Amino acid sequence: MSITLHIEPAFALAYKRYAEFQAGDILRLYVRTSGPGTGGLFYAIEKDTVMPDDAIFDVEELRFVIRPTDFWYFDGGQFTYNPAFGEYGFSFSNPRLED
Repeated sequence: MSITLHIEPAFALAYKRYAEFQAGDILRLYVRTSGPGTGGLFYAIEKDTVMPDDAIFDVEELRFVIRPTDFWYFDGGQFTYNPAFGEYGFSFSNPRLED
């Protein structure tokens, strides 16, 4: 199974700048909830290793990986970065999740 996901180069470059990730780092994208009872979902990111069934996206010398159990959230999505908002300019959108 594969997924479609667009990660803007500006998104990866801003993570290198603000989170101090380095070329060659492997970054796991996964789904989190915003708290008990809220039902809100958002993406999270952390350093990790590649697992056998991961989807892999190489952008600006960073490797973003996603487990198959999280494909439903990321498939069809897009990561962008708006420099006008500095370290708060990161965003994720996915039309498939909007009703």
